[in-house]
Amino acid sequence: MWFEAKAVSTPPIIMFAQLLFYIRAAKKRGEAIPAFLAVIDREKAAIMPTEKALPLLDDRDIVWPKSGSGAGKELAAKIAPYVQTHIVEYEIAHDEAAFIKAVKDAIRERRIIRTPITPDNLRQVFDRWVDMIGSELGVKNQADYAVLFFADIMHDGRNEAMHNLPARLLFNGDKPVFIIGSEQYELASERGYRNFWAIYHRPPEQQHRHYLLERRDSLLPVDEQKFKGAYYTPLHIVDKAYDQLVATLGPNWQDRYLVWDMCAGVGNLEAKHSNLRNVFMSTLDQADVTIMKSNPAFAGATIFQYDYLNDDVTDFGEIDYALSGKVPQPLRQAITDARAGKKGTKPILVLINPPYAEAMNVDNTTESGSNSELKKGVANTRISHGMDGLGYASRELFVQFLHRIVAELPNAALAMFSTLKYVNAPNFAEFRRRWTARYLDGFIVHNRAFDGLKGDFPIGFLIWDLAKNQPAESIQTIALDRAGDVIDEKAFLPRSATAAFG
Repeated sequence: MWFEAKAVSTPPIIMFAQLLFYIRAAKKRGEAIPAFLAVIDREKAAIMPTEKALPLLDDRDIVWPKSGSGAGKELAAKIAPYVQTHIVEYEIAHDEAAFIKAVKDAIRERRIIRTPITPDNLRQVFDRWVDMIGSELGVKNQADYAVLFFADIMHDGRNEAMHNLPARLLFNGDKPVFIIGSEQYELASERGYRNFWAIYHRPPEQQHRHYLLERRDSLLPVDEQKFKGAYYTPLHIVDKAYDQLVATLGPNWQDRYLVWDMCAGVGNLEAKHSNLRNVFMSTLDQADVTIMKSNPAFAGATIFQYDYLNDDVTDFGEIDYALSGKVPQPLRQAITDARAGKKGTKPILVLINPPYAEAMNVDNTTESGSNSELKKGVANTRISHGMDGLGYASRELFVQFLHRIVAELPNAALAMFSTLKYVNAPNFAEFRRRWTARYLDGFIVHNRAFDGLKGDFPIGFLIWDLAKNQPAESIQTIALDRAGDVIDEKAFLPRSATAAFG
């Protein structure tokens, strides 16, 4: 595979024109020709099979420039009618992982393999479908997006894979036409439709179809404002976290793991989860519980009010669920079975973005407020009473969460957004001595991606295996900017030096 890369935004067809100049020169010299061509800039990427462009190289009606840099708009216009339909385009902000996978698959399989639609990526695929296709339909009722989406994905472009759906997809020549009731919708532009189905494969595998249909009622276009809260994680960063979880825990992790987010706020970390029956969401404020329960996006999830730093903690620092009776019985049983290593038990994944500002050591006990300010009156929680010897670290709210999680869920996996104090801050040395979990993988992102955080420092999304006693010698991460774009790799050394974030 040959690449043409640009530092500035450039139309893909111009980049392909320049790349084809070099392909033509190599072919003239009798050199090996790559099977695929790829182009990329900071905003987008594209890939195509070289064979689709080979007839152009001998076309005498095309005037080729004397250098690759001379291949511009004029040449691009001449090659576009022949290759445009064979180009698969990706937006870096949304489709970065899909592009990387397509490149690897193309090299390995010698063909472009589209991304399948599965229970793990259903929510993410739906959001992209609304952005690229649904928004072009002029839909009157937002609830119709879901049924139109399923009519589209349950069709192979020629025939319906499932019948008797509430909406239908027909074709007028090559143009898709959506029908729901007495309404008929056609695309204002077909480019998004073509690009979307160049990235994704349809229909989904037979084994997933009925389950995906069961999730239809929970799919509505995401209104980002509904997920704003004190500990809000932007949804484009949540997307990156779910990509990381697939890469680290493997495909179908949403089916294999039970998820507990014990500081869920209004649920933005679960907005991209596609198997809510495996999700437990708890939060301090009853008002947030009410909001989450009224949101169709969380249909099937178990949602309850719970003060994780105070509820069910005895005077001796032990956990006793009978004290409050708030923890649902299925979650209690899952925790008990996981601790006992019972065969067939689903492992638990703690997925959280806890408050990570420093707490002030006064007597009031509340978790509410902004991450960007000192939390008055929350250091003296019930869980903090058992944190002797940790010194300054015990004043950090996210460390208090970690202290209870390790005691309560010692065999769990942990995926957490937080500052990196627990990884490399000097006054966390004693905490690191006790923190022996195995580091799996993760990324860091500029703090300015999060509302209300000032300064310049990284927020980490790091994934740990609490069951493995393997203190990390080095924390290797991918670095993202505030838009979620990859800009670098960073290593953090817990024992000594730290990495700077630029």
